[in-house]
Amino acid sequence: MKKFGLLLLSLFLLLTACVPTPEEEAVVQKDQEQMLIDAAKTDERMEIVDLYERLGAPKEFKANLSATEGRLKVTVDAKVIMPEGELPIIRVEPVAFSRSDALTYADILLPPGSEFVEWVCCDDPTDPGDSKDGPRQLYLKSKGFYAREIEKMRWAIEHWNDGGSNLYDIDDSTPADVEKKINDNLLWQSLAPAKLPRIERSTVDIGQMLATVDDVTFSVVACSNNLWDGTTLDIEYRRDYMHNPNVLSMQSIPNDLSSRDAEATAKALIEKLPVEGFVLSASWPGTYDDDYFRHIPCRIFVFTRSYDGATETVTNADQTFSDYNHYRGYEKIYVTVDADGIAGFRYRYPYRVVDTVEEKTNLLPFSEIEKVFNRMITVYGNHLMDESFEHIRTEYVITNVRLGLCNIPEKDSEAGLLVPAWDFMGYRHDLVEDDCYMTNELESFLTINAIDGSIINRAG
Repeated sequence: MKKFGLLLLSLFLLLTACVPTPEEEAVVQKDQEQMLIDAAKTDERMEIVDLYERLGAPKEFKANLSATEGRLKVTVDAKVIMPEGELPIIRVEPVAFSRSDALTYADILLPPGSEFVEWVCCDDPTDPGDSKDGPRQLYLKSKGFYAREIEKMRWAIEHWNDGGSNLYDIDDSTPADVEKKINDNLLWQSLAPAKLPRIERSTVDIGQMLATVDDVTFSVVACSNNLWDGTTLDIEYRRDYMHNPNVLSMQSIPNDLSSRDAEATAKALIEKLPVEGFVLSASWPGTYDDDYFRHIPCRIFVFTRSYDGATETVTNADQTFSDYNHYRGYEKIYVTVDADGIAGFRYRYPYRVVDTVEEKTNLLPFSEIEKVFNRMITVYGNHLMDESFEHIRTEYVITNVRLGLCNIPEKDSEAGLLVPAWDFMGYRHDLVEDDCYMTNELESFLTINAIDGSIINRAG
């Protein structure tokens, strides 16, 4: 029941994240043309270089609020973080990766000595098929690849009651089922080549570029180029095909991984890539699972673009939504570093700069932003207003208030606008019966347009 409650909560949050209440609509839906007019205004205070002084912003912001009969609690004990330079408005548009781009990334990311390979297609000998279609087609891997799979299955049987069953609890329920899989893999291994066919760069499919040094461990670089579906405009790298270091647990476990060395490794990679203006915007310790579901310690680094000291703010959200246009993905580069180096990489939603709309933007004083915060923080996205969730208690713990850039859709255009915005960030703590759910400190509970005070609808 506890897991079911958490599942219900997660589903509810997903379904309600983008549905504003009537009270929200008055704040969210403002005129973008008027916002740009306001941004271009000048007054004598704009000559003040220090943004804290110009905007009347404190170095620290504290507040305590509650709502929904006390079941929502907001605790703010936050540093107020300002950029070092002026905040511009920049027009950007998404851009696809060319074939040349994808191959360049592959050359940089793949382990030294890697060669492009392809699986071998043949009839599956374990499938008798029928008289009409025959057996299904099977993509054979290398003998070394199957050896890894067979070793893992034998380990699972030997340690069935001590974690082994977890490897196969979705498809199989008994060791006998795994034994059958072992026999299938042994048959496939007998047909597989020791060395997979090599392919030339000129013929490689950039949708999934497989490469290997030893025909045992395979790396993959995948390029997705759908500009408008919101999820698949990216380049992703996994050092080991059997692991997914881009699916991470935001937790720290004891390890010998030096954060300084890991950061140096991540930054060195960024310097090699064909990108400009990216800076390290966030990092945290975590783990990813290997093919035995062992937690591998790592550190995650996120890079975003910076414009003369004004940086795109990193949050857990992936897209901005609006009522008059489709969403915009937030451009981010993720690098996962473990004790062996770069384990994973993902570059999402790349864009190109079209032009600079305003180099120096007129911003609301912090006192006006604070008024919007006090009015909206317990309203916007408050899932506890639904009476079916009256058993849930939630606390927002806001640890930093950050002024940076946020990508929003531009009205009647395929472009987006990077605009100055305040993010009130921290972590959420949900209590469901005796269970709890927590996010990391990149949760933005409220994103306020720094020009006109409207709410920017971030969505994760």
